[in-house]
Order: sequence, then structure tokens, then C-alpha cells
Amino acid sequence: MIPALRLILAAPLFFLVACSSQREEKRSALVMSEAALRAAEYDLIDVRTFIPSISVDLRYGTAQNPTKRPIYPTDMPCLVKTATALKLRKAQEILKTRGLGLRIWDAWRPPEVQVLLVEADGNTGLFMDPKSAWSRHCSGTAVDVTVVDLKGREQLMPSYHDEGGPAAHYLYQGSEPQIKRNLHCLQRAMFDAGFIILDTEWWHFDDSDFYTVPTPVVFGHQVGIHLAQNP
Repeated sequence: MIPALRLILAAPLFFLVACSSQREEKRSALVMSEAALRAAEYDLIDVRTFIPSISVDLRYGTAQNPTKRPIYPTDMPCLVKTATALKLRKAQEILKTRGLGLRIWDAWRPPEVQVLLVEADGNTGLFMDPKSAWSRHCSGTAVDVTVVDLKGREQLMPSYHDEGGPAAHYLYQGSEPQIKRNLHCLQRAMFDAGFIILDTEWWHFDDSDFYTVPTPVVFGHQVGIHLAQNP
């Protein structure tokens, strides 16, 4: 992912979200895996247990990703650093006052998965090439998120997860006021909670406390994650 980042500036908010997409929530099951227990040694905690109200739909556990197959195991924990989880909880509380909540599309990403995504996606620049640097996902200090209503329905946004191009930019340039409100609501909540916005991907947010501080990556094998095999 291209590390060109901007902080969202203070602006008036016009919240109430009226419309939603028809995508119903399919929340990942809470599975107390051995990996989640071992991850605690690296200060990684499962968002599902820390913030039960957050919806989790890990996209790399499905075939809807550049590899065209699930690459996360079925019991993949949704892990982030403890400090990052605290910020997510604050963002969730902010959104709740607007009748909304977070859905996490990706959190800690095993470096082994980052390599697979770069290889599958070619040179689009959508995924940070480990040859230059690891994505902050690989240390558990970045998340891909969107917003849902209180029934778990994803709200209208400029694009879907990992869709590149102009629609992925954090400044929505379209003509839909609904999308503009939804996006600003998400950005405002995440910024107020302590995240930095990636301007080329509206869904990606970095924990500001770790942006300038090198944070070691955690490999899947260190916590016992076994990636899905090729069919």
C-alpha cells in the first residue's frame, strides 16, 4: 500500500445515515483459537473479545481478494496491538452515537499473506511490496474498515474493499451525498480516535502512535497460523 497519508481536517458533520446497501452482515464466528492465545505474547489481542460490538468480516478469508481463493484459515483471529484496539473501541463508541458501527475487513495480516497478495495483484501498487517495506497490517497497527448500521448492514461507500482507482481515494468526488456523509462519518470517528488516513484507500487507517515508530512484524508461524492451501 502506498504510504502517502493525510490527517483529516476538522469539518462540520452532518451525520444521520438513511440508506444502506443490501449487503447483510455475515459476522465471522468468535473462535478462541490457539493462535489468538499465542498472539498475546506479541501484544496482539482479538478485537472480537475486546470489543464484542464490532462486526468482523475478514475479506481474505473469502475468495473475494486478488488470489481468488480464501487465504485466511476459518479460525483466523482478528488481531491488533492493544493500543490500536483501544483506539478502535473509541471509534466504535463515537459511531454508536450516530447509529453506526465499524466492520473490520482486515486487521493483523501475516507477512506471508502480504507476499501472496503482492504476487497476485502484480504491480498495481495496491499492496505494499515487502521489498521496500512491510505493510503496517503485518504488525497489527493498521486496519481496513467500513461502517454498518445497527442491524449490521454495510452503508454505501465509494467502492468496495481493495478496489483501486479514483473511487478508492479518501476524498470522495462523486455526486452521492449519502456516500459523502458515510465516508466523512467514518473518517471523523477514526481520526478522533487516533488514526491516520491513507489517502489512496479510504478504508485503510494506521494507528498514529506507530506511524513513525518501527514496529516488528509478526509472522503467521510465530502464532501458529496455517494459511489455506492452494486447491
